[in-house]
Amino acid sequence: MRRLSILLFALLLHTHPLAQVQPSYQGLWWNAPAGSESGWGVNITHQGSILFATWFTYAAGGRGMWLVMPSMMGMAEYEPSEDPYYPGMGMFSGWAYSGEIYRTTGPAWDSATFDSTRVQVAPVGMATFRFGSPDSGTFEYTVNGVSQSKSITRQVFSRMPACELGGPAGAEPNFQDLWWRSPAGSESGWGLNVAHQGDIVFATWFTYGTNGDGVWYVLPAGAKTADRTYAGTLYQTTGPRFDASPWDGSRVDVKPVGSATLAFADAVNGTFTYTVDGRTASKAITRQVYSTPKSVCR
Repeated sequence: MRRLSILLFALLLHTHPLAQVQPSYQGLWWNAPAGSESGWGVNITHQGSILFATWFTYAAGGRGMWLVMPSMMGMAEYEPSEDPYYPGMGMFSGWAYSGEIYRTTGPAWDSATFDSTRVQVAPVGMATFRFGSPDSGTFEYTVNGVSQSKSITRQVFSRMPACELGGPAGAEPNFQDLWWRSPAGSESGWGLNVAHQGDIVFATWFTYGTNGDGVWYVLPAGAKTADRTYAGTLYQTTGPRFDASPWDGSRVDVKPVGSATLAFADAVNGTFTYTVDGRTASKAITRQVYSTPKSVCR
């Protein structure tokens, strides 16, 4: 009888979804339903069981503010169960990733030399992403004592790539990822999120203003101008404070401030050239790697 019980338990263990394959959540996300809160977004980089999320939103007075969640650890979640073979564990319900939210200050984007020792990092809260499917989820956060939750979905602006954790690259590189200064780690503290769909890249640059506070610029329609080269107008936006409820999209103001070009030498290296308020600079960039397997988009 004891042997039969052990065999039955083993069979149930084999058929129960204890181990789940993690989808890759890498990409650009915004409020659901799509377009309902245009003007803010979250870029997610997914490597291993860790999400690196950058939230582009607004502080008091409408000025742009970015917050970063660099180490959101993932775990599978299950519905409660009354099954005696699996006390406390029911059917798989999705993946959840949690971690601290930080706000940083640092050298101005146009500094002749970016001094990473001047980057100051301050924790401001906690966040959790819960995904019920590869394309939908919730974003729950507490920032400076203010707690909210938003439904999110992937932002689609052209032909969506297929992304997964690990696996071979496609015949042509897809550049959807988190990029930073090359060589890796040489200018820790700023970065560039790239969403790549079809022949368009949507890039969001998080950096710092002249007073050291975080600012962000967006290239929402970087069109393909040559092989592995994308260019377009760079914008800066203002809008409702991050905790505004309801969100009033009519208060989002978009101002062109210059232009940007992303020219990729290969799948992992490129050059970011930008002009902001008449000042032009260029930086070598590379993909940021912090865990394995990395997300591969095709």
